[in-house]
Amino acid sequence: MARLQLFDAKVERVRAAFEDLRRETAHAIDLLGRIASAETAIDEAELDIENSRVAEVVRHQEPILATAADLVLLLDEATGDTAVAFDGMKRFTRFEHFVSFFSVRKARRMRHVRMEEHSFSASLGDLLSKSGAILHLLEGERAIARDEQQKAEADLVRLIERRKGTARLLDLQAAQAGDAGLFAEEALLERSTSMFRTLVEALNDRLASLQTLLAKLAVDGRQRLLLCRAVEGWGLAGVGPEVGGDVHAAGAGGEARDILRGKARSDDAFARRFGGVLEKHGASG
Repeated sequence: MARLQLFDAKVERVRAAFEDLRRETAHAIDLLGRIASAETAIDEAELDIENSRVAEVVRHQEPILATAADLVLLLDEATGDTAVAFDGMKRFTRFEHFVSFFSVRKARRMRHVRMEEHSFSASLGDLLSKSGAILHLLEGERAIARDEQQKAEADLVRLIERRKGTARLLDLQAAQAGDAGLFAEEALLERSTSMFRTLVEALNDRLASLQTLLAKLAVDGRQRLLLCRAVEGWGLAGVGPEVGGDVHAAGAGGEARDILRGKARSDDAFARRFGGVLEKHGASG
């Protein structure tokens, strides 16, 4: 399928990009924990450097998620292409229609041979295999992002409490000459809190984006399995369990109407979160 050229290579590039993003995120979360527990003293210059690193995490995250969304959408479009081709192949060609006037059975045999030559089962098997690869990748990233988000949120709460404690000390010393070091610490904690709020917001967004992609993959996977059953219903070779496996097994038994309703919801959520990816695909035809 033309749409899926270099798909596997793109999946590996996304995998590598997620690994880099995890390293950047882990560094920021580790620093957050140390500042929150007062284990690490940090000055203005160091905070500027760390702030730039957090900004890099946020900056890198969006294109990585957009690339993952692009892969999910490519699979969906390829599934649609296969469904349209299958629907078209079910109709008699002009010659088969002519033959049917004399022998419907012979016309049907001709159509069956033509459909077998098209290798629908191979195309669907490839789709399920590729879908499984991106599904497992994104499931792993979601689990990691959930752990990172929970840790970062807990440390951010501790940092806010530390800042409140410093502010209370400043209030107690307000009637006195004050402590310049305490003022500097409070200012640094304020900047740190703002910086790590940005990090937590980015992690929340990453988690929501991954959930949106996985929800779409789950529904689209059910649609692909439904198409597999349709192909098998025409007596064509089906996709073996070693290919289909349990990739989308949770939704394999859904009725077509339920799948269509679920797809409408997941596509709507995808469009709201990844409108730019949809626009790019629309512009490229």
